[in-house]
Amino acid sequence: MKVIDIALKDLKQSFRSLFAVGMMFAAPLLITGLIYFAFGGLAGGDSRSSLPDLNVVVVNQDLPGEDSPRLGELLVSYLQEDSMPGWLVVREMQDGPSARAAVDRREAGVALIVPEDFSNALLASDGPASLTLVQDPTLSIGPAVLTDLIRLFVDGISGARIASEVITGQAQQAGVPVSGTDLQDVSTAYASWYADLQRNLHHSDRPILAVSRPAAGDQATEDPVKTILAGTMAGMLIFFNFFTGVSAAQSILREQEEGTLARLFTTPAPRALILLGKFTAVFLMVIVQAGVLLAASALIFKIRWGNPATVALLAFSLSLASTGFGILLLSIVKNLRQSGPVIGGVISGMGMMGGLFTAGMTNLPQAFNTATLFVPQGWAMRGWKLALAGAAPAEVWLPTLVLTGMGIAFFTTGAVLFRRRFA
Repeated sequence: MKVIDIALKDLKQSFRSLFAVGMMFAAPLLITGLIYFAFGGLAGGDSRSSLPDLNVVVVNQDLPGEDSPRLGELLVSYLQEDSMPGWLVVREMQDGPSARAAVDRREAGVALIVPEDFSNALLASDGPASLTLVQDPTLSIGPAVLTDLIRLFVDGISGARIASEVITGQAQQAGVPVSGTDLQDVSTAYASWYADLQRNLHHSDRPILAVSRPAAGDQATEDPVKTILAGTMAGMLIFFNFFTGVSAAQSILREQEEGTLARLFTTPAPRALILLGKFTAVFLMVIVQAGVLLAASALIFKIRWGNPATVALLAFSLSLASTGFGILLLSIVKNLRQSGPVIGGVISGMGMMGGLFTAGMTNLPQAFNTATLFVPQGWAMRGWKLALAGAAPAEVWLPTLVLTGMGIAFFTTGAVLFRRRFA
């Protein structure tokens, strides 16, 4: 019970310090939160629906022949289909000047003017068909998508005309008569097929062509902002876990300078037991910090850390490594005055070398990724990236084993040096 009593006493003292609590919990969440708000909180929503409404006014001046299809009306109906994106709002106007004025007044983002010869020109084989688009110059993505939608429509009509010309040519060579009704049926069938194809490509419950995410559910395939947030939070978790491990071990130096450690050594409890209690307090502090940061980031930033068993293994091995490193580093430092610069310089330098401040970046050079493995922070970052990608516990055995081994080696060496100091 002596070990637990000493550990609980140190824990109470540490959690009474507002600075310690701020550095343990508030600072890593604040840094990640700044990135979150810098991107407008996009990670919490669906990036596909983030476009603002695009108001489009259409002026249909098309005057087709008596027997010609009314392609201007068909174009307007096409843009007003329910299958179109929800942010595309299309309404008709009577004349071109009114439509242009609506864009000038910013009541509409785009004015689409269909000329009188649109149907005739689109169905003819000897000339191009033209449309007039007048857009708000401050808009870019919405008008570009609208242009692509119109191009799909025009391509479909052109395909129907080409299909009719090919059939007519083949029939003439074979000496088979083709009536206008037959060609109209061909054009209608082609247009129907093309419309179904485009609809299925994008909107159907059972699309002809579907793009699916990998089974692992990697956050990088879902939302680039979530990837940045998850990587940043993982880096902050590791950095501040090591910082807390070293800072918590400072209590040994503090008690040494204040004389309370010497009084503890006068009690019947063995010195090894007293040091073990203090080491236990450091480990409990960093394991609590890891658990709180994981839970808080999942609730606040919607980060999915992955398989719970994988997360538990990595949190335990990370806490063991940071505790052992803190004890080793402080066993070398002679007093509190030296500890401040040493902690700041060593932890920051190892954090940079371990890739903690570039964790949200992708496609880094392989040489850099290899160099990060010379410090425990690099192994921890590798393990958390695997966890974020949905790795099973068996897939993180190497980072877990390396961190655990480093933690035990750091702890053993630091404990031996502390025992020699207080012998």
